This record gives sequence, C-alpha cells and structure tokens, in this order.
Amino acid sequence: MADLLRAGAAMLPERCPICGLPLFRLRSGEIVCPVHGRVYVVRSDSEAVKVAVQGVLEEVERVAAERISAMLEEARRGGGSPRELEDWLAVLERAERILSMIRAPRRYENSGGGGEHREAGR
Repeated sequence: MADLLRAGAAMLPERCPICGLPLFRLRSGEIVCPVHGRVYVVRSDSEAVKVAVQGVLEEVERVAAERISAMLEEARRGGGSPRELEDWLAVLERAERILSMIRAPRRYENSGGGGEHREAGR
C-alpha cells in the first residue's frame, strides 16, 4: 500500500471484495487492490454484467493469443494447420473488436424525436 501511495495513487473508500483492503486509483484511472491487482467497482447490475462480459472476453483473448503462439512454434518446426491458425486469429480479432466497443465510452445524442436516442458517429 505504501508503494502505491508513493507512486501517486489515491486511496479510495471502497474495499476489495476479496480481501477487504482499501482500493487505490492509479494516475491512469485504473482501480487496483494492493494484493489482487486490477478490480472493478460496479454500482449497478448492468455494470456488473458488463464487467463479467469484459472478463470473459479478456480470457478468450488470452487463450487465443496463447494458442496462436503455440501454433507459430509448431509451424516453425514444420507442423501445424493453417486453417486452425486462421480460426484462432478470427477468434482473437472478434474478441478484441468487442472489447474495444465495451471499453469505449458511448456518446449518445438526441435524434430529435420521441425521446429516441442514437449513438453518435454511427
């Protein structure tokens, strides 16, 4: 905790749901537990669902990257299937695309009628 404070992190009133230690906001805005690393603070069920989906997609991204790395090693030894590599690259690309949509702040503008809203820039 002292290292986080020395690095300029701010101690928050919220506590880690796992260990109960105070959470810290880094200068980057990321919220971390001194023991467990990055955590998400959610204030509603919809935020909790979004965080759960993001966690699953980050795991998909990690597994896909590991599989691609293993397949490249296999290809260096003269083996492997180009089709399987293409499939894993597609999985990685989709996971990254969805994650970028989830992480990007959405801006909405009033479309001018009936209270409907549409996403700006789309």
